[in-house]
Amino acid sequence: MASIIKANELQDFGGNSIITSDGAGVVTPNASGIQNTPAFFSEGVSSSQAISNETYTTLTNWNTPSSLLGSITFSSGIYTVGTAGTYFFYAMPDIGNMADGDRVFVVIQASEDSFSSSSDISSNGKIMNANANADVTPQVSCVHTCTASTQVRVQVWQDYGGNRNFQGGTFMGYKLIGA
Repeated sequence: MASIIKANELQDFGGNSIITSDGAGVVTPNASGIQNTPAFFSEGVSSSQAISNETYTTLTNWNTPSSLLGSITFSSGIYTVGTAGTYFFYAMPDIGNMADGDRVFVVIQASEDSFSSSSDISSNGKIMNANANADVTPQVSCVHTCTASTQVRVQVWQDYGGNRNFQGGTFMGYKLIGA
């Protein structure tokens, strides 16, 4: 035996609207704990970017994010979160054609002043190439408390001896619910 409950609004004991429906199947979450949170996901690159030898380089040419929710904005590899809160960030850049024994480091940084000053908000993700002429993909993630104006970027360092190319990967972040 099945039961059907019909309602256009779900309220808590205080009379606060948690979820509403327009009667046509469109449901609106009203409680902050169940609404979509600001998020972005960028995969791959618009074209290769040279990474100088033994110099931290900001990765600027991520593809335009396929998912950009909330008030997050994106420009030249820098994401501005737009909504204060605690965020999870993850980066996995693909650096091409590294030689045997070469290292690549990746770090996520945050700034409140357009990177006139910044701080590392993640540990250094490190990978060492064990095979000649291979692509490497170091990974790093972190949780960081942001203001609405916090800007976030990814930087990479490599020691091949010359330029290597940033040629793909993933950069993402989202606001944690309840944090």
